[in-house]
Amino acid sequence: MDSQTFGFKIPEEIQSLIPAEKLEKVVRSFVKIDDNQDGKIELEEYINHLLEKEREKLTKQFRYLDTDGDGYIEFEEFLAATEPHYPILKKFRKFDRERNGLLTVEEAIKIAEELSLPYSQAQIEQAMQEIDRDGDGQVTYYEYLGAMIHFGFQ
Repeated sequence: MDSQTFGFKIPEEIQSLIPAEKLEKVVRSFVKIDDNQDGKIELEEYINHLLEKEREKLTKQFRYLDTDGDGYIEFEEFLAATEPHYPILKKFRKFDRERNGLLTVEEAIKIAEELSLPYSQAQIEQAMQEIDRDGDGQVTYYEYLGAMIHFGFQ
């Protein structure tokens, strides 16, 4: 390996100890960080290199959080990312027609009809009985949440 082309000399001893292909990768990494190509990595070069890697990672995270792609993370997008059950609660609220914090069998049947789900009234009633842990004929948010997590729906 002609180390002089990189602006620094790689001692023969190092070249004999490290396999050529591995040494070449290390040299390429070093050269990439050594912005001014003086054969030495200065603190600022090192920090800039790490910040660039972090910037790429954070940019990907930002784009993931910006679900509508408008270049901003609105509060609801942030909330959905930081509170994993928020989307489930939001759907529960949408289904809770009476806005009383409970889902009835009748509401579940209407939901199934609106969504054109291939379930009979008897199947929906059976599912509601299984979800309804306290047996009061209504499903609370927490019963709904438990069922959604158990069945893997969101």
